Amino acid sequence: MTMRHALVVLALLALPACLDPLVGTECASGYASCRGTCVAVGSCVAVDAGLAPDVDKNRSDAEAFVEDATALDANDDARAVDSESASEAGPQPVDGQTGETSIQGDTRESRDKAIIGSDDAQEDAPQGNDDVPEPIVVLDAPTIDEGTGDGTDACPTCLDGGVPVVLDGSAEEAGEPADGGTVPDGGENDADNSGYDANVPPDAPLVCVDPQVACNGQCVDSTADPENCGYCNTICSSGVCNNGVCLSCASDESPCGLLCVNMATDPDNCGACGVPCASGLCSNGQCEASGTGRAIAIGHDYLKNRPAMNRILGNAVFLWPINPVRLAVYEGAANPLAIAGADAAIAQVAMATGRTANRTVVAAADVPAQLANTDVFLVYSQENASDATLDQLGQDWATALAAFVQAGGTLVVLDGAYPGNSGTCRILSQSGLFLIAHNASATGDVCSVVARGDALTTGLPKTYLCEKNSVSFTTTDPAVAVTPVIDDGEDPVVIHKIF
Repeated sequence: MTMRHALVVLALLALPACLDPLVGTECASGYASCRGTCVAVGSCVAVDAGLAPDVDKNRSDAEAFVEDATALDANDDARAVDSESASEAGPQPVDGQTGETSIQGDTRESRDKAIIGSDDAQEDAPQGNDDVPEPIVVLDAPTIDEGTGDGTDACPTCLDGGVPVVLDGSAEEAGEPADGGTVPDGGENDADNSGYDANVPPDAPLVCVDPQVACNGQCVDSTADPENCGYCNTICSSGVCNNGVCLSCASDESPCGLLCVNMATDPDNCGACGVPCASGLCSNGQCEASGTGRAIAIGHDYLKNRPAMNRILGNAVFLWPINPVRLAVYEGAANPLAIAGADAAIAQVAMATGRTANRTVVAAADVPAQLANTDVFLVYSQENASDATLDQLGQDWATALAAFVQAGGTLVVLDGAYPGNSGTCRILSQSGLFLIAHNASATGDVCSVVARGDALTTGLPKTYLCEKNSVSFTTTDPAVAVTPVIDDGEDPVVIHKIF
């Protein structure tokens, strides 16, 4: 660049002096003296660097910085000449003011410091106005000082030279999140030891994975949670929720896992859940030993029968888990219709339980011999027999019956209220097995289960109607294992004795 061009540039820089807003010999408020010229406060550095104070407002700070730097490079030769001349002449007073020297002859290094706001440039800036702010450089991304050389950052948010950095578009200082948390690193998982997770907002709604649902701020499985069964806050009194429905057990049953069982009679849960009986027989919550014998007196002749009443006889025949059951029957003087009714009761329970019985009819004289190959011996109600006949049968069979029950056999005697005798139960008393006798007719009475834990009551409703010819008993048997199972409200109608 020629000397003529340099003079033109200097003339242009001096032109604003003609328009100085002066008040006497002082610059007006909002202006400060800069190289003999009153300029807007804070623009002296730009002027000293060779930049026009009125920068195009449409340019970004970064664009202005690049364009101005390019202009400075173009003027290097001219400024080098001016600098050499100024150095020889020494500091020159400006407008008669002392203490202010021109930096017109600055070198490229000092100019660069002035542009970015170095310490030296700030010291050279006019000090006459306390309101003059420190130069600020606005950048699009944070530029952090690499350190002071001793392992510490004197100003971690400053550029080299101490100029604070303001992040473009951010209301926070660099490195300090507004919530006091940890600044995310921008990776795929913005989580650290502080619990910060940019992928999960702290106020995000609770999300549960099927089959769980949200209940009271927690994820629960409503298909199995007894406190939220099917719906939130639905509590199961049984403590068991199965497929969203509370398990409901009868009064004589208890929950075992997801099932209701009668622990008094269930051979797989006898007395408690998961307690099996090796014998397959549970009575009153106790497993019966293999080979346990019994004598059962039932006050129904089954001339007229109903499903509820039928269950008693069927249970008596199928007490032991033996299949098929070897069943010996004595018909004698029984009513054929009553025999048919009793057989129908046995068949009903056999079908319901999947059991079978091999039925054998035995004459009175053949009973002792037959019992050796029998599991259950059934005596039908002897409606047409005399007391003498019944007493004789009991005496003739006494030894065989005792051996039979001691070996684990089951003796079942059906009975009814008839005018011709005092009861088929006389066979039991005359044989010495059971001290029992007729009491009164129970026909039409409401029969009730009084020993729900007895194996005879499995599948039996709590009450049923005592049909025609039903009878109640009295007993003076001292044996502890004598259990009244069903009564008519006063006396037992079904009694069970275990040997």
